[in-house]
Amino acid sequence: MGHPDRRLRQHRYSKLDQINKDNVKKLTVAWSFSTGVLRGHEGGPLVVGDIMYVHTPFPNTVYALNLNEEGKIIWKYEPKQDNNVVPVMCCDTVNRGVAYADGMIFLHQADTTVVALDAKTGQKKWSVQNGDPKKGETNTATVMPVKDKLIVGISGGEFGVQGSLTAYNIADGKRVWRGYSVGPDDQLLVDPEKTTELGKPIGKDSSLKTWEGDQWKIGGGSTWGWYSYDPKLNLIYYGSGNPSTWNPKQRPGDNKWSMTIWARDADTGMAKGLPDDPA
Repeated sequence: MGHPDRRLRQHRYSKLDQINKDNVKKLTVAWSFSTGVLRGHEGGPLVVGDIMYVHTPFPNTVYALNLNEEGKIIWKYEPKQDNNVVPVMCCDTVNRGVAYADGMIFLHQADTTVVALDAKTGQKKWSVQNGDPKKGETNTATVMPVKDKLIVGISGGEFGVQGSLTAYNIADGKRVWRGYSVGPDDQLLVDPEKTTELGKPIGKDSSLKTWEGDQWKIGGGSTWGWYSYDPKLNLIYYGSGNPSTWNPKQRPGDNKWSMTIWARDADTGMAKGLPDDPA
């Protein structure tokens, strides 16, 4: 598992040494578990104490397995999703996994429903709709708990969504903020005079000026992962994805802020800006 700061920062490194280069060759299968879903599995299992949480691609079933009883199923959560979401998903029906915080397991379903489950019983604590598959918005990513908030992205850049990153209260699922990748400044959650690109203020309407007309409304810039967090600076880092449509001749300009590395304040969602007093 490693230190929580390293996990949040996505260092992908652990100092655990029970398995090492000298004994790894001795590993053998103790038991196995099949999810029964024959599509891509792109997220690892999550272990909390003596329980392993395993998820599947669409329909995004979640299993809680008892590690003391060779993976015996403790509970199973199987969401009921409309199959029409599958054709809207680009590049397989994968899901990058579940997350844990405050005694709850968090799942972002393909249909963009965010669900909080009791980690011990699987009982649904709350759920919220993060997007609309009828507009091309789906999900293939995991989520990231940060302090008292759950950070959630969106997929669908290939289907003309307006990409965004959203924070929900972990306790009750209430939406706290949403910052879009493309669009007007109030939707981007930027300060034109303080939010910077390469150290210089981005200026007013920095995104709108790089799109023709209102094409930014289907501009892409989806945020399907991955996210990291620096607790000292209280900043969330992530990348926005490709612009839409695929054909660049149909969207002349720089198409900001797709294909961008973002830094946002975890509490407010505001993109990082210059300090009030640079000195």
